[in-house]
Amino acid sequence: MSEDLKFKIIDKILTIYPPILLGIGIIGNILSVIVLAQASTRKTSTGFMLMFLTVTDTLILINSVLVRWLSHMFEINLRTSSNGACKFHVFLSYFLFQLSPWILVLVTVERVFSVRFPHRVRDVFTRRKVFLGLFVLVLVIAGLNAHLIYGYEHVYNDLYQSFDCIVISKHEDFMFKYWTWIDFVLAFAVPFSVLLCGNIMVIHTLQSSQKFRKASTVTTHNGQELRGHSYRRENRTASHFTSTAVVLNIAFSSLVSPFSIFAIGQPYWFPVETITPERIANLMLTGTIFLMLLHTNSAINFVLYIFCGSKFRRDLKNLFCKRRRTISESMHNTRNFHTQSVSTVSSEGETFMRL
Repeated sequence: MSEDLKFKIIDKILTIYPPILLGIGIIGNILSVIVLAQASTRKTSTGFMLMFLTVTDTLILINSVLVRWLSHMFEINLRTSSNGACKFHVFLSYFLFQLSPWILVLVTVERVFSVRFPHRVRDVFTRRKVFLGLFVLVLVIAGLNAHLIYGYEHVYNDLYQSFDCIVISKHEDFMFKYWTWIDFVLAFAVPFSVLLCGNIMVIHTLQSSQKFRKASTVTTHNGQELRGHSYRRENRTASHFTSTAVVLNIAFSSLVSPFSIFAIGQPYWFPVETITPERIANLMLTGTIFLMLLHTNSAINFVLYIFCGSKFRRDLKNLFCKRRRTISESMHNTRNFHTQSVSTVSSEGETFMRL
């Protein structure tokens, strides 16, 4: 494959794929927040964290995918529009990509606790404690990335005759020698390890619990199980959130790992002294594909929720049915009002004629 063909493929990917991600991701995430905000889900700590995760992923799509697509298609580069925009966009990009997996870590820890200590999870993971945990998480990650506000600046590039957002010379050593590894650990390595261990613990505990329930279930003479309705309902809810967390973790590991590993290994696999036009084309094509996979992780929450949760599908269906009933009732009331108005006018007209 020639270099020209590879660059044409890169251009097609950057032109066509981002709008698809934005359409599916933003609309799907908005629907996800609406469904997760329903009373039955909003009361749970897991539902609250999933709402926070969905909002974070939506901001990633806007801050990264939309901004990059506008720059590629229309040469509208919001990042280089001002010094403040430069600093804020760099900070927000690192901040959001680190925050999202750590929200997943909190969801996973809560699910592990839920399957290990089901009778204590509501006392330990209250909405107030979860909100406080998320607030502390935001503050910590923001503090770790605060140096980016100092380390980047808006400068004029004489070579390209345009403004650019680049790291200042005093900060280059830290950024390229240390921060790339720190970011790799924060955004992928540690979350991936926690998610992997958490998934193993959840699956193992659920399998053990299922075997125990089968062995301890009491049945009547006609074969019916003696289990209460509330028990079955709570078990289904817990199972729904647990399966959702596991699927989200798998999606994160599959879609984020290629770009994270590629970004940290790029200087070693493509050293500057060995760069050729062919290797540059390979580097950019591989990086573009992995970057799109990374952004896909932020756009498929809605699809994953539908795929792994019957409760989410039911709540989504009820939401649209409720909306349809509201529209139908509104139209019915409007027709009744119109009929009554016509009747009133007719009766008044008859009275006037008699007079």
